[in-house]
Amino acid sequence: MLTSASAVGPKILLVEDEEKIADFVIRGLKKAGYQVEHMLDGVSGLKSIFKNHYDLVLLDIMLPKLNGLELLQQLR
Repeated sequence: MLTSASAVGPKILLVEDEEKIADFVIRGLKKAGYQVEHMLDGVSGLKSIFKNHYDLVLLDIMLPKLNGLELLQQLR
């Protein structure tokens, strides 16, 4: 899932599989002026990180397909 804001602020990737948590975080970040993209699992998050530039990645640890710690190891 990909959610983008039309804001011109810093770009954040949120990797979170819980929809309610993600919706809450996305609303708050957009209200604060950030651009937000959202991925539901570690594999999609990792692919998005390699394809795009983000100023910040907010990463859940317990993710499907590839957990947050494994994702961080792959980034190293």
